[in-house]
Amino acid sequence: MSEEKPIARTLLRGAPHQNHGLFSDHYLNETLPNRLDWQQLSTSAEVTQCLTDLRKLLAKYVPTSNEAQTEEGLIKPVLEALGHAFEVQPSLDTPGIRTTPDYVFYVDEAARNSNKNIKLTEAALAGRAYAVGDAKYWDRKLDVSVKGGGDLKTNANPSWQIDFYIRYSGLSWGILTNG
Repeated sequence: MSEEKPIARTLLRGAPHQNHGLFSDHYLNETLPNRLDWQQLSTSAEVTQCLTDLRKLLAKYVPTSNEAQTEEGLIKPVLEALGHAFEVQPSLDTPGIRTTPDYVFYVDEAARNSNKNIKLTEAALAGRAYAVGDAKYWDRKLDVSVKGGGDLKTNANPSWQIDFYIRYSGLSWGILTNG
């Protein structure tokens, strides 16, 4: 039997989360499970089906060091299963360079459609989008530059890159993933 990937192993065995420091373990293990809204959500048929679908998706996913393949085989299917309204590689207005974050997450389809075919600005995103996102290849280190780093405005340091997108989009949240 082949060795399971860490995230797949976590979800397949029913562990509630794989914490990487965004929230405290105490909040995730003690506070959240005792909230009435969380209890109602966690027992809904829709959420149960979504988790089943995500477990199946993760079980069949084969990690790759190719960013586009990671996005196509894992990231986009997960975002779709979770019901996100997102735009892929929209043009973001930034000083001096052309930038295209991998994703902008919208409040709904109408908000997404209202920003089609325009260069996104803070004003265009205000009230319509809630997060900007970037995806890297499976297990890519997110807090270090690649060898021969080069220009900071490139893929050299993913943490810097998502910070850059957040600053120029005016959005409060950024989602950075390596699968």
